[in-house]
Amino acid sequence: MTSVRHSVRAILFDGDDVVLFRRVRAGREPYWITPGGGVEPTDTSPEAALRRELDEELGATAGPVLQVFTLVEPGRLSTVFACRLVSLDLSRRSGPEFLEPDIGLHEVRRVRPEEVRALNMVPPELGEFISANAATLPSLLDAATYAPGRYRPVVDVHLLLIDGGAPVHSGVSTGGAKVLLGRRRGTGYADGEWQIMPSGHLEEGESVVDTAVREAREELGIEVDGCEVVYVMHHRNAGGTARIGMFLVPRSITGIPVNAEPHKCAELAWFPLDRLPERTVPYARAGVEAVRRALASRPPGLPAAVGAAAVVSGSPVFSLHGWDVPGSADLASEAVRAGFEEVTVCLVALLDGAVLVHSDDETDRLPATVVRPGEGVQAALARLAPVGEVSFAGADDYVSPRGRTGRRLAFSARPAEAPEGLVPLPAGSLGRLPYAEGVFVRHASSGLLHGLSSR
Repeated sequence: MTSVRHSVRAILFDGDDVVLFRRVRAGREPYWITPGGGVEPTDTSPEAALRRELDEELGATAGPVLQVFTLVEPGRLSTVFACRLVSLDLSRRSGPEFLEPDIGLHEVRRVRPEEVRALNMVPPELGEFISANAATLPSLLDAATYAPGRYRPVVDVHLLLIDGGAPVHSGVSTGGAKVLLGRRRGTGYADGEWQIMPSGHLEEGESVVDTAVREAREELGIEVDGCEVVYVMHHRNAGGTARIGMFLVPRSITGIPVNAEPHKCAELAWFPLDRLPERTVPYARAGVEAVRRALASRPPGLPAAVGAAAVVSGSPVFSLHGWDVPGSADLASEAVRAGFEEVTVCLVALLDGAVLVHSDDETDRLPATVVRPGEGVQAALARLAPVGEVSFAGADDYVSPRGRTGRRLAFSARPAEAPEGLVPLPAGSLGRLPYAEGVFVRHASSGLLHGLSSR
C-alpha cells in the first residue's frame, strides 16, 4: 500500500492581502508557496500542526482558523486553512528550511488574493482556489470567527426574579427585597462568579419576551407571564466586545425555581438587591442596580405598563456600561473572566510622529511580551521599555503556537527618546507592520485612545 503524507497549508490573511513565500533556489525558476508543512507525529491535530508551522516559518501567531479546502496530490493530502495574522516575528522562526542556506530563500511577500493565480504557485490548484475565492474567503472567515464586519451585537436577556419569586407590581418597595442569582460553572466565561438567573441570548426569530420565558423554563423550571422590559444597557467588557443587555421583570410566576442546568450553574441563592456578593459579574451588578433604581422610582398604584412609562421621567431607562477608561486591573480581570490562558502586551511607542518598531530585512513589528504568571500588565510593559505613562490603544485575540488562547492588549506611549533596540519608521508610515498592529498604530496616531489608570 502506498503511504500518503499529510500536510497543512495556511491561506494567511494580513488585512486584505495574503502572506506567501517567494522561493528562490539555484537552478530553478522562482516559485510561490503558502506557509505550512507536514503533519508530525507529535501534532495533536491538523490545526496544531498549522500553528506549529506558522511559528517555525514566520514566528507568527494567528486568530481562529477555518478549514476551507482539501488538496489531493500523488502521495500527499493537504488540509488548507484560512486564518488572519495577529503577529509576526521572523527572529523567532526555527524551521530547518531557514537554517540551511543551501535550501534557498523564503522571501515573505504580501499579495492581493485575486492576483495569486498569475504567480508561479506550487501547487497551481491552490493558487487558483485563492484567486477564485478572493471575495468569498474573507467573508467566510469573518462570519466564522467574529472578525470585524457589519456590526451585529449579542443581545443578552436578563429576567430578574425579586423577593423569592413574588410578583413585581408598579410601586413595589425594593427595601429589603432580594434577587435570584446563580453561580456560573463550566461555561468558559466568569465561572465561579454570580449572574442574574435566568439569563440568555436572544435567538433568531424570538422577541426579548420570548427569550425571557424560554430561559425561565430551561434554567429554573418555572413559567412566567407579563414580562416587562425595565432597563436597557449598552455594555462593553474591558478590552473585549460590546453587547446589548435587556433587563426584564415578570408580572407573575408559576412554580418554584430550581437549578435545572447544574452543568452550567453550581448553585442558586437569593441576595438583597443592594448587597450583592463580591464575586458578581460586573455587568450583572450594574444591571441589578439599574433595575433597583428604576423600580423604586415608579409611582405607587400605577399598572405595570403605565409605571414603565413613568420610569422615563424618573430615573434613566438606558445607560452605557464599560465604555469608560479601563484600568489595567480591569483589563487583566476580564481576560481571566473570559477564559484566556495568557495575556500579551504590545507597545505603540510614538516619537516625533513616528512609530518605533523592531525591524529586520523583511518585516517590522511592535515590541511585545507575554505577561508572566503573577505579573501585572504595568510590570510587563515596563519590561518592554521604560516609557512612563501609557494609554490603552486596543485589544485582539489569538491562539499561541502551543494552542493556548490569548488576548493581546496594546498600549500607546510617547517616550522622550527611542528605547534600545527600537527604530523609527518614516513619519506617518506603517512600514511592514502586520495589518492588526497597524490598526493599533492608527488608533494611537488618530487620538482614539483610552487613558490607562495606574490601578
